[in-house]
Amino acid sequence: MEYPQIEVRTHTSEAEAQAELQRKVREIVEAAEKSQGPAAALTARNRCQASVDHLRDSHTRLTQRAKDSQLKVREATLRVDEMWIADPVKPKGIGEATRSLDEIDREWRAVTRAALRIAERKLPQAEIDLLFSEAEANFAMCVALREIAQERFRKTAEMMTEAAQHEGGIVFDPATTVSGRLFAQADDYDRRGTEHRRWADERKVAFDRLMRELDPTF
Repeated sequence: MEYPQIEVRTHTSEAEAQAELQRKVREIVEAAEKSQGPAAALTARNRCQASVDHLRDSHTRLTQRAKDSQLKVREATLRVDEMWIADPVKPKGIGEATRSLDEIDREWRAVTRAALRIAERKLPQAEIDLLFSEAEANFAMCVALREIAQERFRKTAEMMTEAAQHEGGIVFDPATTVSGRLFAQADDYDRRGTEHRRWADERKVAFDRLMRELDPTF
């Protein structure tokens, strides 16, 4: 004798069921991003990203300004030289020309020094901080999604317990459910967090070693 199989579905096709499953998971993930832990971690991550973006932009601008200033130094130096060549005793306007050269030279040195400080110290440190903040943001989402998935799983287990008591046994495949998908996404966030933390640790070790070589008091 063949016994009937019971299959409960809320959709008419597998494609429709998968689309609805993905929609629910996406909504839960978006809500989790706005929850306290992930939101705070994301805010910190965005601050680090803004710092990196600012430093990169500043370095680009300072590098270009240093090039422009260097050209002005060469032009001013040539001008002073020509004035001395024209009148080796008392060149007319030499005082003003020399002061202008000194001012341009000071700007070139200051701008070059600032650009170098960004490249050697501030930007590498900011990028390391960004990697750590990326790791924390991923870990925060991992924790949030696992908590949500565990609560959904608990409720499902309660309902299945009642069904099992009624029928004697129920088979449940979490991989095909919202909670199963959430656990999988949480694992993915955990993996990405671990990767970013490892990259940050490696960059920090290399950066600290370089800083000690440049400055033994670091």
